[in-house]
Amino acid sequence: MKKIFFTCFVLCFAIINASAQTMSISYKTTSDENAEMHYKVSATYPQVDFGPDALMGVRGIAQDINNSLDAIVKGIVRDFVKQVSEMPEKTVDGAGSSLTITSRGWVSNGTLLSVELTTFNNVAGMAHPMKTITTFNFLDDGQGPLSVSDLFLSNSDFLNYISNYCINNLRTYAQKEGYTNIDDMITGGASPDMKNFTEWTIGNDSLNIIFNPYQVAPYVFGIQTVSIPLTGMINMLDPKGPLSFMFR
Repeated sequence: MKKIFFTCFVLCFAIINASAQTMSISYKTTSDENAEMHYKVSATYPQVDFGPDALMGVRGIAQDINNSLDAIVKGIVRDFVKQVSEMPEKTVDGAGSSLTITSRGWVSNGTLLSVELTTFNNVAGMAHPMKTITTFNFLDDGQGPLSVSDLFLSNSDFLNYISNYCINNLRTYAQKEGYTNIDDMITGGASPDMKNFTEWTIGNDSLNIIFNPYQVAPYVFGIQTVSIPLTGMINMLDPKGPLSFMFR
């Protein structure tokens, strides 16, 4: 019983200590090259820490987040290598395949880490390269990756609100660009279904919803981002959730 109490005490103290310290971000770079399969890989992505004076438990939180990001990048690389291996020809006109991962990470209100991984995947023999964004959000106590639903009260109508906001914004943009025949793509890709809102970040007092190519528009549109002001959803946010700082 004493051992359990001590373990809980250490964990709670670590979380309190993490909240009292500033999460800082550095960047890790990895690369790989395979002459036989004619591919090159380059990846730069965030790593976090709480400074040299952080207690062991807090360093453990940072390590858990970093391990998660490491695993995510390794998974992207693994999928790319699998794609290359399945292509009958490993070069086209002498050119092989490449994968480039760039990123940016930032911390909102000192507690919420948002990470964007931008992947440029160019597999020899494919119709065209593909650029996509994958996002991950963590709290400074190690919780994550978070789902967008974690931000809101469970009984709120946040999903319909987000869906309607995105659909209206995307329709306006499509009409401005002269596209009047993609409404089915917009309403399907931004319908009130959680699977449509897996890529998101928090920044500049907004919830940023990211739609990768083909989700809500043709490939030529590229990546679309809709920024929704948090103030318009304040009554739907969970005051004890990841955005609790909105209520201070």
